[in-house]
Amino acid sequence: MRIFNRNLRLQDVTIMYFTALAALMVILVASYQAPTNAINVSSLKSNPSSPLPPLPMPFRVPLDPRGELQLSWNISYANLEIYMELRVAKLRYGVVLGMSDRGELTNADLVVLWDSGTKSYFGDAWSDSEGHVSLDSQQDYELLEAKQKPDGFHLLFKRPFSTCDPRDYLIEEGTVHIIYGLLDQPLASLEQLNLSRIHTGVQRVLMLRPDTPYPTLPPDVRTLDVVAPNVIIPNQETTYWCFIQKLPENMPKNHIVMYESVITPGNEAIVHHIEVFECSPDIREVPDYSGSCDDKMKPGKLNFCRHVLAAWAMGAEALAWGSIYLRLQLHNHPPGAGRGEGQFCVQDGRAGGRQGTSTQYTLPGETGLTNAEELAEIQFFYALFHGNDQCVCGEVSVTEQYSQLQWDVFTGKVLDSLYNTVPMSMHCNQSTARLFPGVWDKQSVPVVTDVLEKPHYPCEGGAPPTSQPSTPPV
Repeated sequence: MRIFNRNLRLQDVTIMYFTALAALMVILVASYQAPTNAINVSSLKSNPSSPLPPLPMPFRVPLDPRGELQLSWNISYANLEIYMELRVAKLRYGVVLGMSDRGELTNADLVVLWDSGTKSYFGDAWSDSEGHVSLDSQQDYELLEAKQKPDGFHLLFKRPFSTCDPRDYLIEEGTVHIIYGLLDQPLASLEQLNLSRIHTGVQRVLMLRPDTPYPTLPPDVRTLDVVAPNVIIPNQETTYWCFIQKLPENMPKNHIVMYESVITPGNEAIVHHIEVFECSPDIREVPDYSGSCDDKMKPGKLNFCRHVLAAWAMGAEALAWGSIYLRLQLHNHPPGAGRGEGQFCVQDGRAGGRQGTSTQYTLPGETGLTNAEELAEIQFFYALFHGNDQCVCGEVSVTEQYSQLQWDVFTGKVLDSLYNTVPMSMHCNQSTARLFPGVWDKQSVPVVTDVLEKPHYPCEGGAPPTSQPSTPPV
């Protein structure tokens, strides 16, 4: 700083110095000011005379491959709430747990535990379209306990299925994409956090489970393990591994009463789902095989092993047959729609899964295109929304064409119109991998005669039954 006043006294310089220092201190204090609507974890005192009763957590799933993060939960259908307990084996400066429509780090509903350097805070938060995190003005996660235990740091909290907060995720039946992350340095303010700059991961779970007890198994029950040998999993995003196991000779007919997963401890976080198929009785000999299901050199007779005997997905419990009721589910497949498991929700011009009404579609080409009709559909949409009247086959790949489509309210309505007007194509296979007799192609779209009633949540003005306990059964 250059001073031109020769008559400036030492007293004046001293006053200017301390004024600037005071202003700097105000700025620093403001930047480290505690968030007004977050919970100071250190002030959360437990009452020894009235301790929190132990809550059973029957459902649990490891979040990361190393098992350092584990999520457990229980469900109160009486109050439409879910209780969650997050265990962190080695907690440094905080942890992030959240839910988003498809496992993205952006536009996610979050709950965050963070350390400012002097204190720890817990709060309901959200991320924007660039991954920047902000504290939510409406705090819907209620912290019940934060405690260090021998196996790690435990966070116990709860939240309603629906909060009526547009920034919060609506917990419904079906797959929930859980995102997680660990903080490796303190945060003076939560707004300093960007999810793209920390170590994160995604896990998929079924959070809402049937509130029914398991039936008692008969005393003469026997077990049969169908397990793959130890294999080295390739370093790639996903791997489908096939293994042929022959049943014992002269094995009598048996009735399956229950099935469950058998996973090597430590691998729970990387096994996504398991299916057991019966091979067609018409095939007398099926060669031994243990390898990738996508290997073009695998034995051709594996294609005749398609009859599903059992299926398990990550986070599921053992399935016991004890009900006298069955539910039939048909997977209707419009010509040109993707044949994989991917789904796309359009709601107000963005992906669904948040509060409100959404329409669900199968993504065309998302998990691999399988015929010319799918190619034609993607190219039709690409040409329609890019103003082209000619096919660009060979110039731009189908995947690139699809990724360049801008999904908004208009394109969502066009896709909705297409799916509601084009003929349906169903694929119903026998255990021999051949179609059942009948006409399955280009069928008329079924007429919807009844619409399921939308669930009514307490935040919408109602109230849960008062005769039920406020917590899950102990």
